Amino acid sequence: MKKLAILFSLTLLLSGCSLVQVQQQTYQEMVHDLLVEDIHLKNVSLEGYSYYLPKGVLLKRNQGLNSILYYKHKKMYLYVDVLSYYHKVESEYEEGTENYFSMKIDQNGKQGYLEITEISTKYFVEFMYHYSKIEAYVEKEDLKETVTKMAYILNSVQYQDAVLNTLVGDKALDYNEENFNIFKPKREDGKSFLDYQEEEMDRWLDGIDEDKVDIDGDLE
Repeated sequence: MKKLAILFSLTLLLSGCSLVQVQQQTYQEMVHDLLVEDIHLKNVSLEGYSYYLPKGVLLKRNQGLNSILYYKHKKMYLYVDVLSYYHKVESEYEEGTENYFSMKIDQNGKQGYLEITEISTKYFVEFMYHYSKIEAYVEKEDLKETVTKMAYILNSVQYQDAVLNTLVGDKALDYNEENFNIFKPKREDGKSFLDYQEEEMDRWLDGIDEDKVDIDGDLE
């Protein structure tokens, strides 16, 4: 019966329906219910892995192995560490005591964490699971709904071992971001990957002549 309830909840999530029960659940209950099932759907494929975007989440663009997503007009950055997956890198996560929320995840033989930090008037969400991580700044009222979308995306990530064997073996991956450690939250490293990308974008914009370049109006 519980499995049927979970499958029903996932069906509602895929259809984009509002889940009243999500707002009533704790973060621990949400994460468990959304990560307990194996997801085999995909609608985005990149080098060595694929994932599924549920309704309401838009793919803005891919940057190498990673993706910039939007949900409710807020940017989410998906970072997938295929090298750590390939080498089966392990790392320990210690739950924070001063965060709005901090939770270690160990489910289905896969590890990760969910950490939420209050920063000014927004909340910074770091959700890492099975060598992939999503970061976003969101308003408090959107926290649980955003976390459900993140959980579904991360749980749908499927690695293509045969492809990675070739790419890593031939050193064909362009992996300029390999020094970024997804296993450590912002409170330990001092900077998130989302912050790093924003700084890179600011430097790029500073170096161009805006009178000569037509910039996409959606670019932030």
